Amino acid sequence: MKRIAKKALRFSLVGACALALLACTADSPVRTAQYAVQGLFSAVLSDDGGNAVVGSVQHGGSFWTNSTNERRYNWNHAQGEFSAFSGVDIDPSGQYAVTGGARTLVLWNTSTGQSEEFWTTPGDIQSLKLTQNGDFALIGLNDQTARYFDIKQGGIRQTLRTGATVRAVDITPDGQLGITGDDLSKVTLWDMQTGEKKYQWTFNNGLSSVALSPDGKYAFGAAQLGKAKIWSTSTGREVTEVDTGALQYRHATISQAVFSRDSRTLLVGEVNSRVTLVQVSTGAVQKEWELYTPKSRPSGASVLALAFAPGNRYYAIGSNGYFNVLE
Repeated sequence: MKRIAKKALRFSLVGACALALLACTADSPVRTAQYAVQGLFSAVLSDDGGNAVVGSVQHGGSFWTNSTNERRYNWNHAQGEFSAFSGVDIDPSGQYAVTGGARTLVLWNTSTGQSEEFWTTPGDIQSLKLTQNGDFALIGLNDQTARYFDIKQGGIRQTLRTGATVRAVDITPDGQLGITGDDLSKVTLWDMQTGEKKYQWTFNNGLSSVALSPDGKYAFGAAQLGKAKIWSTSTGREVTEVDTGALQYRHATISQAVFSRDSRTLLVGEVNSRVTLVQVSTGAVQKEWELYTPKSRPSGASVLALAFAPGNRYYAIGSNGYFNVLE
């Protein structure tokens, strides 16, 4: 890369809910706030849920404080234009954020709002994830690779060749393990120090989302309109399968997933506005919610960002531009 500038319901309810069981059991947000009027290309929540970065359809990028729903910074890659961001992230420490659009990548300081590094990438950015303190970034590209990049000093540490466009990536905070999901329907777990494959799992459809637990013990992958699974990263064996609606008309696509800090639960979001809390060891559903959708635009929203917040709360951001507080 080159720097270019800076449970099921009982019998009495079966009839009423037979065609919409999920809608009958899902809770609504306890609070919402609008972060974009015309919707979002991308969004991310910090690990503690305190902040968000969104890539708006109409106004480019911005950094938000969620407790007050205050927009603190406006971020774009060129002066006088609104950038379209295909990927955004906040590092686990919360000190740095990254925005990616087309073939440009910018590292931002979340305390000052100023950009610190500006780079070009060898392919169009599809997804990205930062390690602790924003030192490195794993970037999924459309050139059939994912690149492990030293975002502060420059230089590619590893090039992970997948043979297909990399749609989703994640990396552990310490940068030891990485995971990619690609258009050849493969989820691959990588040793980021050597660039070697540890395990690979194949689905029937292209991948929609992947995730790693913070401690690196578990890996998650979900296919478009297909299955979703959790594996052990030490053995490569399947731990559990996450229900994506096999008993409904068709599987739903999981667009986002994040593990809890203790790796016991997984929060998943779907393209149909559904957010589900799942027990990692069994796949049992513990709670479900439906994102807020304005009555004037009842078509729903894809879940773009999720976070475990303090006090048994959960945060979610939908593609319709709304921030949701879930309990």
